[in-house]
Amino acid sequence: MEFEHRFAFRLATSPEKARKLLFAPERVFSTLPGLEALSREGDLFKGRLCGEAPVFGRVCFPFESRLVGGERAELEPIPLEAEPFWAELGGVGEADRSGLYYRVRLVIHARFPAGEKWGGRALRRLVEAALRRNLTRALAALPERVQLQ
Repeated sequence: MEFEHRFAFRLATSPEKARKLLFAPERVFSTLPGLEALSREGDLFKGRLCGEAPVFGRVCFPFESRLVGGERAELEPIPLEAEPFWAELGGVGEADRSGLYYRVRLVIHARFPAGEKWGGRALRRLVEAALRRNLTRALAALPERVQLQ
């Protein structure tokens, strides 16, 4: 299963602070609910998107992105295809007079067993549909404006 969600958010802050935060995604993304264990080592930004899912309970989707600099911060997703559940987090951050603005593309990957008989295949489709519905609800609730503590 693959599920894509695009969203944008603005961090209202001074132009000076926005420029400092532009290349600190571990601080900026910590303001979004569901993102945990965020860290950055050099140009590698990683963490996980966690939430509740029917049948599974708490599920976490790890992600890794490469931070590319310049006038704006670009996050390039690094595939984690060996994982059964993982995410791609990519996007572009820009600083301006009113703060920091990020456009984000999030792709959730979940690999389920195929199911050998019709009952197993039907259960797989039900689980995928429930997970997709929960992800849609959770991601739609992400704020458009965030405050950094």
